[in-house]
Amino acid sequence: MGAPKVFRCGRTMTGKSSITQPATRHGTNKPTKYDLADLEWTKRIPECPTYYPSEHEFDHPLVFLQKIAPEASKYGICKIVSPIAASNPAAFVLMKEKKDFKFETNLQPLRLSKWNEKETITFSMSGRKYTYHEFEALANKTFFSRFHCSGGLSSSCVEKEFWHEMMHGEKGTVEYGVNVEGSAFSCDPDDKLGISKWNLKNFSRLLQSPLRLVDREIPGITDPMLYIGMLFSMFAWHVEDHYLYSINYHHSGASKTWYGVPGYAASHFEKTVLQHVYCNKILPKHGEDEAFRFLAQKTTMFPPNVMLQHDVDVYKAVQKPGEFIITFPRAYHAGFSHGFNCGEAVNFATDDWFPFGAAASRRYAVLRMMPLIPYEELLCKEAMLVYKSSSRVRSSKNKPEDTAPYKAIVQPFLHLMQFYMTSLLRLKSSRNLQSYSNTSGLLICRICHRDCYVAYLLCKYCFSHPICLFHEIAPHTCICGRFYSVYIRNDILELEEAAKSFQQKKVCCTETFSVSSLFSCNRNECIKHLEGNPWQQENSVRGTANSQGAASKPKTQVADCIKQCVENKTRMLHWRNNVLPSVKSTNRPEIIYNLRKRKSN
Repeated sequence: MGAPKVFRCGRTMTGKSSITQPATRHGTNKPTKYDLADLEWTKRIPECPTYYPSEHEFDHPLVFLQKIAPEASKYGICKIVSPIAASNPAAFVLMKEKKDFKFETNLQPLRLSKWNEKETITFSMSGRKYTYHEFEALANKTFFSRFHCSGGLSSSCVEKEFWHEMMHGEKGTVEYGVNVEGSAFSCDPDDKLGISKWNLKNFSRLLQSPLRLVDREIPGITDPMLYIGMLFSMFAWHVEDHYLYSINYHHSGASKTWYGVPGYAASHFEKTVLQHVYCNKILPKHGEDEAFRFLAQKTTMFPPNVMLQHDVDVYKAVQKPGEFIITFPRAYHAGFSHGFNCGEAVNFATDDWFPFGAAASRRYAVLRMMPLIPYEELLCKEAMLVYKSSSRVRSSKNKPEDTAPYKAIVQPFLHLMQFYMTSLLRLKSSRNLQSYSNTSGLLICRICHRDCYVAYLLCKYCFSHPICLFHEIAPHTCICGRFYSVYIRNDILELEEAAKSFQQKKVCCTETFSVSSLFSCNRNECIKHLEGNPWQQENSVRGTANSQGAASKPKTQVADCIKQCVENKTRMLHWRNNVLPSVKSTNRPEIIYNLRKRKSN
């Protein structure tokens, strides 16, 4: 019997392959902005922490994650090794439990882009559909054609080969089954992992997850998706939608290499990409927001040594079957597969996510990106649940307001309510605006695409698309020539009462909204509260309905607020409930949420 063939890192084997063999670009050794001549930098990337929960800890997923979060979040990503295994493998579930399962793949170029006006990268659909075993056979053939073996290579060896290929590749491509709707967790009642709370089909809607309040299915956000890859299939640098957490389970097959940048370094990461990866000519505008918009396409892949060179913290993980990878809010991440494998992922949130969600909501509005989840609704609903539960446990020694999750919900809620009370007070002084009760479903602002949950402006005559209160439009009229009307929630008094209760407990000290400050004549206090509120700051740079780029001055807004406070001399704002027919029942075009997770171009 002949000796088995061994592949050594750095050597290129001959033979045909669907992956381009390493070849120097254009036949020269021209330097590029990605210095990959020495791949020893791969050894300088530190590993993220790995956790081994006991079966008891495993029974309470979000409690365990909140326990490790203070340490693990510093790395952006972490690995969790499951103490229990699935009884039914992914192949069995997808072929036996899910009949006629097929999926389409993305076609991914195996090269690094210059990211200038002449060269960018897109991932296009291949147009081919595979069964699970058909794609497995293709992936195994591709692996053997390159390495002349069926496996057994070290992760460091594959990592170096991947980046060498990305640097010198020309026309090679790989296929990746990405964002495939479905789950490979078994429905068998005897499958321990399938019936556990770590089954990703139920993970986003666990009791402690705010996403349980989303009343519809959103693939990838509330419902998991499958990711079926082959050698060098990659997921480009990106951050999760709305800065949510994500959890990825490796069902079977070859390992994956992950790279993660902690959330605290996200801004530094975006600046580095803007300055050292993208060419300014491909960005319509400059700044971190434009880098964020481009990265959101999920096609930007570059070596992590760019981060090392510019002092951006980056960490690494090698994920194997039976292991979970957690990405934390606003943590950029990327990676690639070492061969055929099947993974599954879904988003989730914990109470400490709300401040990140607020930041994402503001950024989406600035960029006019369509939201996937109604952040404002989730915040208000969760805050009301906290308010009702805290009212029942006032006599307890362990006060809920002393906990970090409580503060993470209450502070953004108080800021939001401060903004609405200030805006509604200003609008009330206009003789041309009327207020009506709102019992309709979710609506989207036609200017910035923000969800309008608490209040919005709408023409009661033509019922055009609603406009949120983050725009200075009171002096303006609708396109039909009539003035806008204000629609507010029927339960706004309950929201106000909750805000007053939270403020009385002084959860957020001087940084948060005081209801009485809206009706105070103390100018310095008013300026302090309004300028310290991120929602109010955002309004100062938002455009108008007729002039989207126009900006209003914060000092003028403060002066208007003080003037109205003196004129009203009232303790709280109460709008008359002049009920009109439901907005939702009228014949007008509706803007609804994009309920599918954003895919690559």
